[in-house]
Amino acid sequence: MQPLQEVPDWVHRGIVFGILLYFALFLYAEYANDPLAQLAANFVFAFVALGVGIVLYTYADRPLSPVGGAGLCLLIGGIVQLLAVILGDLLLNAVATLAVFAGIGLYIFAVWVES
Repeated sequence: MQPLQEVPDWVHRGIVFGILLYFALFLYAEYANDPLAQLAANFVFAFVALGVGIVLYTYADRPLSPVGGAGLCLLIGGIVQLLAVILGDLLLNAVATLAVFAGIGLYIFAVWVES
């Protein structure tokens, strides 16, 4: 997990900004019942998953380590989420969510094993 500490600060800030933007758009879309804001939130969700996935996979010690697996799951989840938004397919949306949850779970496992 040490190589993840080498990630530039601007990448960390970008990820945090993306996550905050996603939650702001999501909450607004739910509160205002605005389909355009929901669409924007789904796009931001996809790009945050892609960004975090790229960072985790790039800085993983081994591609098939838990961190590398987390990165792959997040990459797959981000790509499938983009497809779900473009195609309007609820099944793809569910698959994307499961892939992202798997990536988050693998990352938590990696942190737990390393500590």
